[in-house]
Amino acid sequence: MTTYLLRRLLFFIPTLFLITLLSFLISQSAPGDPVEQMLVGRAGGGGEQLAERQATMQAYTEKRRELGLDLPIFYFAIVPLAEPETLHFIPQVPVQDALRRLTYKFGNWEAVQEVYRAYLRLDSAFYATAQDTAWGEKRTEVRALLTLLPQEKNYEELRYRARQIGGLLLPVLNPYYEKLVAAIESLPQKAQVWKVYVPSIHWYGTQNQYHRWLMGLLRGDFGISYQDKRPIAQKLGEAVRWSLVINFISIVLAYLIAIPLGVTSAVHRGSLRDRSISLILFMLYSLPSFWVGTMAIVFLCGGDYLSLFPPGGVQSTEHSSDWSLLERLIDWAYHLILPVLVYTYGSLAFLSRQMRTALLETIQQDYVRTARAKGLPQRLVIWKHAFRNSLIPIITLFASVFPSMISGSVILETIFSIPGMGFLSYGAMVARDYPVIIAVFTIGAVLTLIGILIADILYAVVDPRISYTKR
Repeated sequence: MTTYLLRRLLFFIPTLFLITLLSFLISQSAPGDPVEQMLVGRAGGGGEQLAERQATMQAYTEKRRELGLDLPIFYFAIVPLAEPETLHFIPQVPVQDALRRLTYKFGNWEAVQEVYRAYLRLDSAFYATAQDTAWGEKRTEVRALLTLLPQEKNYEELRYRARQIGGLLLPVLNPYYEKLVAAIESLPQKAQVWKVYVPSIHWYGTQNQYHRWLMGLLRGDFGISYQDKRPIAQKLGEAVRWSLVINFISIVLAYLIAIPLGVTSAVHRGSLRDRSISLILFMLYSLPSFWVGTMAIVFLCGGDYLSLFPPGGVQSTEHSSDWSLLERLIDWAYHLILPVLVYTYGSLAFLSRQMRTALLETIQQDYVRTARAKGLPQRLVIWKHAFRNSLIPIITLFASVFPSMISGSVILETIFSIPGMGFLSYGAMVARDYPVIIAVFTIGAVLTLIGILIADILYAVVDPRISYTKR
């Protein structure tokens, strides 16, 4: 058994690596610019004056460096020979993509880089003269065109936008504009397309975004939330306790209720008791949890009907740390009893049916018939000989239920205003707070692996016939 567990733990290492890599790649492919999101759009706009724009770009660059986004993505990259190793230093991702696309078209990074430098000189010169009254209404149009120009991936569109700008500029900017046009027009003449078809490997070592993210993950540091700039680990710590408490109580209640009901149904198969239990449980199973939760709030939480429970939250507004432990427990129980009941009822039918099916199969085995032939009481035959070996399906279900103890329920936590993991995940999805979403996804995947390992151990505990030792 020990050898098996060690092998499984060693197998977890590459599995966890693939999970974290998948999580990271998903976060990298998420739309939007995290720096602009954290700076509330300041980096994308800037002011009318050169000093204001430089301050905005400096804030953007510093935040990007703080988040590690100025580093390459992975330990290495297999790219065409035309692509430079320093492309990740370009601040904005859309500009990086545009320069990469032009490099792949013409194969000459130096020529593409000259276009970008000419653009930067024109951009700085424009903001230096942006307040000149001679601009009139053209200033806003030029500003918009200059913002879009470096993000243009198509060469013909790039030339077209450059010509649009040329007809609107003040004469003082013409020298900068002419150098930009000359750099754009020279791209086809300086093309080295053969470099696009020659692969090369760029090795970056540990100075990359994935390594930084992975090391933070191993330390329990999931990064910073885009939504409120708080550490994600702190937000998860606040939310996980409520999801853990509610789901743990719900799962324990579900097993304590469903297993005896399943045993009773199996022992009295085809009887009125069996049919009644099945009817009631499947009626409960057919009711959607969000509908039951909403109806519970409408009819049991005040308004025109009964006022037995609070409509939401986890504690009263008067709740204080100065209260005794018993008073606080009573207050929490009063707020959580209704959500726990709604969490619990839906899983009763499925668990009891699994228990019933497994026990019916077990009591047909020879060793159970032998126990009965010895004259053992029915209760002893069922609970000592048959029950233990019927728990395999229940344990298998536990492996999938275990992660839900942490991940919570998006719908029910939203309905009952419970600040748990589900509520946190929903808020993160609405706000496009991708680091929080990826953190929840990664934790759920890791807990799934732990749940599978625990299930494997429990298999051997409940059924002596299962052995992980080679004979």
